[in-house]
Parts: sequence; structure tokens; C-alpha cells
Amino acid sequence: MDVSDLAPMVTWGTNPAMGVDFDSSFPEIKDMNDERAYHYMDLEPGQKPADIELGYIFIGSCTNARLSDLQLAARFVKGKKIAPNLTAIVVPGSRPVKRAAEKLGLDKVFLDAGFEWRDPGCSMCLGMNPDKVPDGVHCASTSNRNFEDRQGFGAKTHLCSPAMAAAAAIAGRFVDVRQMPEAQ
Repeated sequence: MDVSDLAPMVTWGTNPAMGVDFDSSFPEIKDMNDERAYHYMDLEPGQKPADIELGYIFIGSCTNARLSDLQLAARFVKGKKIAPNLTAIVVPGSRPVKRAAEKLGLDKVFLDAGFEWRDPGCSMCLGMNPDKVPDGVHCASTSNRNFEDRQGFGAKTHLCSPAMAAAAAIAGRFVDVRQMPEAQ
């Protein structure tokens, strides 16, 4: 199966199925679920992922913080700095992953770029601890769910890949990682 022409995906709504590829506009409202999701996310049909101004980046969770995910994300931030007024957090998926990443120096790559490097755990994946996205703020997240208030009351979670989240941390908004030299 050749997937080389697939575009990266970003969610616009409040469940993982409410997503579009980077090149597409957000769809028209077709039912009450879409209407509610657009209202909660403070987005409109016709907008594109690149239109979303981000305030938080979360690279972590047990689903997208494997060593290979962190290695890929590090390629996009090495030698760069995160966008101003952005909070970016990396939470390795397990203690063995954290140790392996630190042995490779990935922690330093992320720290030098302005990310916080955390211990493994739920962190921002789940807004039941101090790591929360503020009300009304959009977050690029590598976690696996984006329902209302998942990352904190009023948090607007956009699911994406580790590469998309890392590139967004530098740009302050979603960008097409396929066009970046680090993707080659």
C-alpha cells in the first residue's frame, strides 16, 4: 500500500473523526454535532488548519510518545525556538522511553528549543492534574482524544501527529510538514 501521497491530518471538532487533511477546509455543518463542535472549538466551516492560532503544544501520551515519535519530532525543532507566547510540553510515553530519549540527547534538543521536558504520565492528555490548557486556548496535541474539556475546561484540542505538533510549535500554527526539509 502506497501512502506517500497522504496529507497530514488535524482535527477541527470534538472527536477524533472530526478531522481533515492539512490541505482541506473544515466541512460544512451537516448536523447538530457539527454545530456544537464548531461552537465549542470557536471555528467555522471553510477555515483551514493553518488558520488556527495555537497557544499550547503537547507531545506526549501513551499513544504518540514512543521513542520513534520523539526522534521524529526532535528533527523539526532541532536548532530552532518555539514561537513566542506558546507553551510546549514533551512527556515521554514511559520511563524506558524517557531514558532512551535522554541517552540520545533528545531532552536537550527539546529544552534548547523552549519545550518543557517532563516525566512520563498523563500530563496534558487528561485535564485532571495541574497540566491544563487554559479556557479558550487552542492546543496541538498528540493525545488520542479531543472531546470537550479533555485538556482543561474550555480547552480546544486539535489532534495531530508528533511531526505536526513539533512543526506547529516553531510556527505558532499548523504548517504543512511535507514542505519542510526535516520531513525528507
